[in-house]
Formats: sequence, structure tokens, C-alpha cells
Amino acid sequence: MDYGLLNGTFEHPLDFPQHLCKKCGKCCRAICTPYSYEELVELSKQGQEEARVFVEMFKRYNSVEEARAAVPDQVENIINSLKKNNPDLDESKLTFYYCPNLREDNFCTIYQTRPDCCRRVPHNGWSLLAPDCGFKGWQFQQREKVKASVRKLKEYLAELELLSDNDVLPDKNKTVKEMRNLIQEKIKPWEKYGAAYW
Repeated sequence: MDYGLLNGTFEHPLDFPQHLCKKCGKCCRAICTPYSYEELVELSKQGQEEARVFVEMFKRYNSVEEARAAVPDQVENIINSLKKNNPDLDESKLTFYYCPNLREDNFCTIYQTRPDCCRRVPHNGWSLLAPDCGFKGWQFQQREKVKASVRKLKEYLAELELLSDNDVLPDKNKTVKEMRNLIQEKIKPWEKYGAAYW
């Protein structure tokens, strides 16, 4: 099983096709996380390294309107995508960020030393991309890979249903129940993307 893929990681740096980037700068000029600024600060205090780097590096827009004025199509794309899953979304509660290291010509002034959160954009097949982003095809491929992996895990779960919870799987050195729980943990993060229907 490819658990790395299910965690949104890549097997090798060359698996991430940086050459697809059109260098439009939109993903650096309008960033929105699933966490509020206060939650990011708290995660940072708890030792979450990516949250710490994000809070230290990215600057907040004062409002959604300020972000919309800077990158209108990217902000609208993000808001519309979020509203698909949450029609009652209060967009005034969203926080948009921008990277102060992006030059006017859309090149990064710290490209060689940029943090991991920048090196891995887009993070997975469900990342919110700019409407004309060069990663659209790659994104589709990533979603299909994850869906295929989740389907394999579900097939394995179905096979485990034939066994007793306390049976030990010799090749895994785990009980059926332990393995079932492990697989369900691996599938759970993808439920928000529709894994229940894959």
C-alpha cells in the first residue's frame, strides 16, 4: 500500500513537476488556510513547524476586500470553492495572506531557501488553484491516484470483514482489528473530499 500518497506526500522530489508553474504569482498573492490566524498562532506555539513558518513569513491582508482588490480572480475562486462545501460561509471570517518575498515580476526573492510550505504548493490534488494554473492537469492526476489508493484500501477492508477481529495477520504483525483501524485512519483525511463515494 502507498501510505505516503495517502498522506499527501511525494515519493521523490522529482515527482513534483515545478516546471508546470506559469509564474503568475496568484498563489503567492492570495493565500487562504483552513485555519484562522489565531489558530495558526496557537498551532505555532504548540510546536507545529509549518504553522510557525507560515505566521512568521506571510502577511495578512486587512480584509477580504483588500485581497480581492489585489488578486480578484484568485480570491473569488477560493471563496467560490469554499462555498461549494459550505453554502453558508461567512467570507468576512476568512483571512487572506500574501508573501512579501514576491517581486513585481512574480519571481521569489528567497526561492533557493524558500520554506517547505512553498516548495510543496500545490500540496495535493484538492488545493485551491488559480483559474488558469499550470498545475490543473497534475492536480487531476493526483486526485485520481489518491482515489485509486483509497479504493484499494477499501477493498482490503472488505477482505478483512471475512476474518475475526482478533485474527493476526502474519505479514502485517497486526490483528485484523488493528489493521482495520489503521486503514480507516488513512482514509479519514480524504472523507472531506468525498472518499465515502470512491
